[in-house]
Amino acid sequence: VGSNAAPTRRPRPSEAWSKMASPVVVFVSAEESSQAASAGFIQEMRQTLQKAQEITQVISEAESIADDATKFCEAIQAQHSVQSKKLALTGKPAAPVPLAASLTREIQASVVWTQSLLQMCNMAESPAAVEKGSTLQFSQSGPTVQ
Repeated sequence: VGSNAAPTRRPRPSEAWSKMASPVVVFVSAEESSQAASAGFIQEMRQTLQKAQEITQVISEAESIADDATKFCEAIQAQHSVQSKKLALTGKPAAPVPLAASLTREIQASVVWTQSLLQMCNMAESPAAVEKGSTLQFSQSGPTVQ
């Protein structure tokens, strides 16, 4: 029995992911145990955070150079009594947003999140039962249930 309708094609996984509204990050690890998979995940997070710190350092240096350049420009303008177009239009110089400080805060939050996630993984693997409605607290020594 023939049909004039065009066959429907299911999107490939890569197409489906690319059409999502926000970017999705997925970590998959085939290991002997969940502890080994957790260790692999933490290693990936450490490497990612290390790279983020290196990028932040470069951005901080660039911001410092830009600040120095701005000071030199202001000194030259002051010597020649030239008012910048930005200052003439707004009445005050525009302050740059420090990106490096913002990135540092994000990295610090990511470190705390990663530590909490690792502790949750350890709790999930432990033989201790977690009762419904209990409060979980995370500390340097490990998670506790109250």
